[in-house]
Amino acid sequence: MTHTVSYTDREGRAVTLFGELQFPAAGGKRPAVILCHGFNGHYTDFPLECRELTSRGFVTYAFDFCGAQAGGRSAGRGAGAYTPFTMSEDLRAVLEHIRGLERVDEDRVFLFGGSQGGLVTGLTACREDVRDKIAAIAMYFPAMNIPDDWRKAPVRETALMGYSVGEAYIRSVRDLDPYGVIGGFEGDVCILWGDRDPIVRKETIDKTVNAYGPERVELTVLPGAGHGFAGEALDAAVRTLCAFYEARV
Repeated sequence: MTHTVSYTDREGRAVTLFGELQFPAAGGKRPAVILCHGFNGHYTDFPLECRELTSRGFVTYAFDFCGAQAGGRSAGRGAGAYTPFTMSEDLRAVLEHIRGLERVDEDRVFLFGGSQGGLVTGLTACREDVRDKIAAIAMYFPAMNIPDDWRKAPVRETALMGYSVGEAYIRSVRDLDPYGVIGGFEGDVCILWGDRDPIVRKETIDKTVNAYGPERVELTVLPGAGHGFAGEALDAAVRTLCAFYEARV
């Protein structure tokens, strides 16, 4: 069912986040997974993941980051105002909301992010006011390389992959070193990555694993997969993702 989360961000804007909330057939308090889309993505980007997780007894909530995509249904922030940090604000608001639902076990809430959503997941999970509220995190091809990609770019609105990156976004990531902070999350981490990914390269994955500590990371490399999984690679990724969460409930 469609579901909204409303909050006031640090700039005083009234933000309403739109997404889809799914409950499993099993009763009682259930574990939950919050799913975060990538650049110019939408809450509808992970249908197989949501369906499989719900069938295994998880509550799922996938939502649109506000202002972060063409045709998004969240409201309150324009395209020129979104940054990884406003998205992190969105995710923190969603986390608090989902933990407060009657059917959710607040001690078994998990995060998931794909690409830019992986960066946002990592930046959010390491926060002192958040990290103890998250049971574990999982990511598809986490784009921790985003700050490096924009560090030397002109500070001006830039068209990219069917959407735009604003000045606020570029300024916000120029001095960001995600590898220096994400390790503040001390729980287990699952990373899935395709070895033909042209956007998130092996160097980025290696640095991400090292930032968390190899002993805490379950890394699955999908041969032949690129930036986005389909077919057998997607099926394998979803099986791995579900098994990772199931082992921690």
